[in-house]
Amino acid sequence: MGRIRAVTAVLATAGIVLLSGCGAGGNSDSSGTSEAAPVQKQGEASDGNASNAKPPAQPQAGKSQASGTDDPTITRAIIKTGSLTVEGDDVSDMRQKAVLAIAGLDGQVSSEDTGSDPDGKVTRANLVLKVPTKSFETAIQRLSDLGKRLQIHQESTDVTEQVVDVASRIESQRASLERMRALMTKANTIAEIVSVESELTRRESDLEALLAKQKNLSLQTDLATLTLTLTEKGKPPVETEPTQDKGFLAGLKGGWNAFTAVFSALATAVGAMLPFLVLLAIIAVPLWRFRHRLRKQPTAGQ
Repeated sequence: MGRIRAVTAVLATAGIVLLSGCGAGGNSDSSGTSEAAPVQKQGEASDGNASNAKPPAQPQAGKSQASGTDDPTITRAIIKTGSLTVEGDDVSDMRQKAVLAIAGLDGQVSSEDTGSDPDGKVTRANLVLKVPTKSFETAIQRLSDLGKRLQIHQESTDVTEQVVDVASRIESQRASLERMRALMTKANTIAEIVSVESELTRRESDLEALLAKQKNLSLQTDLATLTLTLTEKGKPPVETEPTQDKGFLAGLKGGWNAFTAVFSALATAVGAMLPFLVLLAIIAVPLWRFRHRLRKQPTAGQ
C-alpha cells in the first residue's frame, strides 16, 4: 500500500507540473499575439493611407538610373536640297514674290537665269535659293502657292559622322601643333629647327584644310539649297541660241566638223556597197581565171 501511495503521489506531482507548463505556454502565446497585433495594425494603417501617400519617384527618360545624369545627345547634321517647278500667268510677278518670300525667311538668291520670248516678256526664270534648313519646308509651301506646282523633289543627307570626325581631327591637330611648338623651343641645331619648322608648317596646313571643311559642312547644314523654276502657263520656255565662235578656232572647228561629216558619209556608202562588192568578187574572180586559162591553151591549127 505504501508503494501504491508513493506512485500515486509521483503521478499527481507530474500532472501538476504538466498542467502548470501548459498554462505558461498559453500565456506566452497570448502575449506574442498581443505584441504582433500592433505591428499588423500599423501595416493596415499604412495600406489605408496608400492613396494619400506620394508614389516613389520614377527615373526620367534621358537620365541614367544609376547616376541620375543626362545621357549625351548628338544633334543630327542634315544637308537638305530640293527642286521646285511652278507654273503661272506672270513669271516676272512670281519671281518678285518668290524673292520677297525667301527674304522673309532670312534666305537669299544664290544665282538666277531667266528666258524671254521675242517680245522681251519673261517666260522662264531659274533661281537657286539658299534658305535656313529649319525653314526649308516653309519655303517650299510658300513658293508652291505662287502658282500651279508642276514638280517637286526633296533630298536629305545625314552628315553627322563627317561633322563629328572633322571636329575630332581638328582637336587632335591642334594638340599636335602645341607639341610641335614645344619641340621648337627645345631645338638647338639648325637641322632640328628646319625639321621642326617643316613639320609645323605641314600640320598647320592640314589644320587649315580641316577648318575649311568644317566651315563648308556648317554652311551646307545651316542653309538648304532649293532650285526654283518658274514657267509661263501654256507656253514652253524659249531656249537661248548658243553663241557662235569666230576666228581661227571657229574655222578649225568648222573644218573638223566638215571632215568628220565627209568621212562619215564615205564610211556609210562603203558599208552599203560592201555586200554587193563581195558578191561581184565571188562571180568575177572565177570568170577571170577561166579566161586566163583559155588564153594559154594552143589553137588547133598550130
